[in-house]
Amino acid sequence: MLAGIGGAEQVRIAKGWQKLDPTTKTASQTLRDGYIPGDLGFDPANIRPKDPLKLRMMQEKELANGRLAMLGAVGFMLQEAITGQTWGAYWGITPFD
Repeated sequence: MLAGIGGAEQVRIAKGWQKLDPTTKTASQTLRDGYIPGDLGFDPANIRPKDPLKLRMMQEKELANGRLAMLGAVGFMLQEAITGQTWGAYWGITPFD
């Protein structure tokens, strides 16, 4: 797992950050021109819109749905913290019914 995370981070760093200056061996600590944080070019289903306006709308929807999912997860965690039971056990759903 550590190797997988390290590999993914290496790809992200290589795509997003400026190269090292060969004379000083330091980086400028800036992102590459045109790089959008999180964009690693992975789109196997080819669903990324070509139109910049449609891409922006898709990114906004993705952020909104991600935030909604996080709020839902917080609700599950709060219910478990308050009742001491998972959501399924609380509602009478047991595994392997």
